[in-house]
Amino acid sequence: MTVLYVKGTNLAEKGISKPMIKPFLVSLGFLFLLAMHYFQHNPGGSGLELSFNAMSWIPFSFAIAFGLLEICRQRVWRYSRLTIVLAVCCVLLTLPVFYPNADVGQSLPRLLGLWAGLLFFVGLQQFSFNHKRRQRMLWFVLAAVWIQSGFGWVQFMLLEPGNPIGYDTVANRPYGIFQQPNVMASFLATGLVLSGYLLARIPMYRGKWSWQQCFLLLTPVVTLPLLVVLSSRTGWLGAVVGTLLLIPYLRRFAAKAQWRMWLLMIVLGLSVSWHINSSAGWSPQENRLSLVSARAMHIPQAVNMFLTQPLTGYGYGTFEVSYITQTARWHHDNPDNPAGMAALTHPHNELVFWAAEGGIIPLLALLAAAAAVFLKIKKAREGTQLALIGLFFPIVLHSQLEYPFYHSLVHWVIFILLIYWVDNLTAKYYKKQMDYILSIRALVLSVPLITTGFMVTTLYSGAQLTKYETSHPANVDHLLRVNNPWAWQNRFEWDLHLTQLQLGIASENPVLIQEYINWAQQKAKHWPRPDLYQNLITAHGQLGQQKQAAQILDEARYLYPGHKFALPTTTKAQATEREADKSAP
Repeated sequence: MTVLYVKGTNLAEKGISKPMIKPFLVSLGFLFLLAMHYFQHNPGGSGLELSFNAMSWIPFSFAIAFGLLEICRQRVWRYSRLTIVLAVCCVLLTLPVFYPNADVGQSLPRLLGLWAGLLFFVGLQQFSFNHKRRQRMLWFVLAAVWIQSGFGWVQFMLLEPGNPIGYDTVANRPYGIFQQPNVMASFLATGLVLSGYLLARIPMYRGKWSWQQCFLLLTPVVTLPLLVVLSSRTGWLGAVVGTLLLIPYLRRFAAKAQWRMWLLMIVLGLSVSWHINSSAGWSPQENRLSLVSARAMHIPQAVNMFLTQPLTGYGYGTFEVSYITQTARWHHDNPDNPAGMAALTHPHNELVFWAAEGGIIPLLALLAAAAAVFLKIKKAREGTQLALIGLFFPIVLHSQLEYPFYHSLVHWVIFILLIYWVDNLTAKYYKKQMDYILSIRALVLSVPLITTGFMVTTLYSGAQLTKYETSHPANVDHLLRVNNPWAWQNRFEWDLHLTQLQLGIASENPVLIQEYINWAQQKAKHWPRPDLYQNLITAHGQLGQQKQAAQILDEARYLYPGHKFALPTTTKAQATEREADKSAP
């Protein structure tokens, strides 16, 4: 097959069908304007445990499907060199899942998200967007920032204790829909930088301000006070550095009145923040004004894990159990080494996470992908490079200090959109004729159908689990209605087997207690938690198996030396027997 390339994106396609740009943009609009703001009560967590993520996957899957459908309709695949580089990097990132130490089931959701991001990037490249439509995708992001800002203002100013969404009015850190202040902060910081970037791309006509320019100018006033009260060092640093990187771009490409007014709006936003905070008596927590953080402990620990096994890592999907086991070993050998943190599923650094689990290959793949994007930025028009880095900075910084891509699907989508935006500025698009498209057609049909069905059942099952956990007394009927235990595996199994243990203890049924022990012993191999060990100790004690309970206690103290575990000395059956002896003549 012959391969041709066309520079730029405004292609005059001849002899092919009209592209499906509108359906693609509608799916993105639905994602940013509606789906990502969906609220449903939940106990917190990450990924699909947060209802807005499950809802966001539905329009995201349709966007992917429309992009793949365009390949089928045109029988042409448009791609750039960056597409090939990112595809190779994704293959390298996937390779460690075939290592013998990998847990495929635990790592599968992450890899599916990775490949979904690549397919989304490929789908974006299939459309020859004109300038207005290409820029509209960035406006979707900014509109979402405004919606979340409105939600944050309501949380900060209006909600009272006992409010319907369960917002903590004492801490009063307005996290929007994200339920995590740092995720909200990096989202707002990205919107702040994006407002200045878009402002420079809108020319002024005869000194008059358009409504779009007014919208962009007001963004700092809306977002900055929330960034201040969020007390997020990640958000503060992302906003400050991103703004500084943007200023040279504004001074070069925006009218003098535009960039001066935007900076004035930043000052006004900080003034509004000072006024609100002083009138409300608000002040940041002392620990938020220093660089002291638990990250200073567990990120170096994860780095040492990589250095211990640099070739293959500890295995995809095994970070939590590998981390707590390895740090316990180091602490046992030398008490000066800090013990590991309980329930740490991610080291709060994306590079270290992939390296600790998969070794050197995924680390090199991530660095290669970052270098490829950076080279694309370097090739952009002179004077725009720093601004493009500024657009990425809040989210990239956040990914090195936490795990925003697991807390928020929207952060991942925005990240891919920014990569596409940078690539589109300088790309040579190659076109390859596609004669065999049956497999692509299968993806077009299966991706949105399977994703929608899975996410709808995920939302329903999450609602039932929440009702079960918040009902007093607990109503087991809600637990029985869960129709998607795969999406809620840890939480569903915990509720199910904890109920089994409690019922076994209450009814003195050794069979139920033993079933819990069998499950907990297997669960601890890849999901070690202090509460799981304590319940296991209690279960052995209820069966009178003091030796086994003592062994579990020793293991729990070895893994979690900072936690207190109780060894039961008297079972319910023994207590009943003693009472009977006392009452006997």
